[in-house]
Amino acid sequence: MEKEKPYRCEVCGKRYKNLNGLKYHRAHAPHCNPELKLNQLGLTNNLQGINVAANVAGAGMTMDTSMF
Repeated sequence: MEKEKPYRCEVCGKRYKNLNGLKYHRAHAPHCNPELKLNQLGLTNNLQGINVAANVAGAGMTMDTSMF
């Protein structure tokens, strides 16, 4: 089995036939990518200046233009 799927995720142990599969997994699996998990929780620096509590389908959304 190891020869068939030599690329292994160090976090969860899933195995992949090629490196691209492992890279995709790392980029899209929240349990194996702490940064992705933070993004989903809204805890990254990218959300600074956005009033998330008042954002309902885009209504009341404010942005800090100093980021740009």
